[in-house]
Amino acid sequence: MKKILFLFFAGFFFTKALSQNVSDADQLIVVVSKSWNDNHALLLRFEKTGGKWKQLSPGDSVSIGKTGLAWGIGLHRSLSDGPVKKEGDKKSPAGIFELGYSYGWAEKAPEGVTYPYKNITELSRCVDDPNSKAYNSILEETSSKDWNSAERMKIIDYKLLIVVNHNPEHLPGKGSCIFLHLNNTPTVGCTAMNDSTMLSLLTWLSPKKKVLLVQLPREVYHQVQTQWHLPVIH
Repeated sequence: MKKILFLFFAGFFFTKALSQNVSDADQLIVVVSKSWNDNHALLLRFEKTGGKWKQLSPGDSVSIGKTGLAWGIGLHRSLSDGPVKKEGDKKSPAGIFELGYSYGWAEKAPEGVTYPYKNITELSRCVDDPNSKAYNSILEETSSKDWNSAERMKIIDYKLLIVVNHNPEHLPGKGSCIFLHLNNTPTVGCTAMNDSTMLSLLTWLSPKKKVLLVQLPREVYHQVQTQWHLPVIH
């Protein structure tokens, strides 16, 4: 009985904390797919106005993982249904996530962008080797590297990107190097979009506002919409 009560209250306080996180957000990026296995999705933008979510545009077509979505590690608690993300599964993470820095080839952010920005160099790497201490981190390669596998960041898809804070504790094998980036074709785990969509997104994001990313199959989104305090979508 004590264990049951503990699990009940733990779930209650987790749900309350999650709801508070979403309620405190000012800007929300919602990516919804038709199913767990679909590799295309719709990106919607919402902004808090008078305490209520307002949708800013009809939405933009984007691409997700080649094999769809799977529960990632973020601010949410995974439900019992649905796959769980792991390294190399070619699935984009499902759930609620904070965003990190934006990165790009140019030394400075594009005109009109105030969101935090960092420059990508020829030595910039994102480490996807689960045995490395730098797993799921972006850094500059040096002679003292401890990894056997890392993504070169200066590729055309990463000419402009935003980091998704998936697996923030860098748990080995749970998925790494997740971004919103360019080239609107199915990915190995990121969410990809057209150049115009990315630029519009970055110009809209404000460093003075709390922004969250929600990625879910549409059916699951409708299941958790009320509990997670998410805006209504049709």
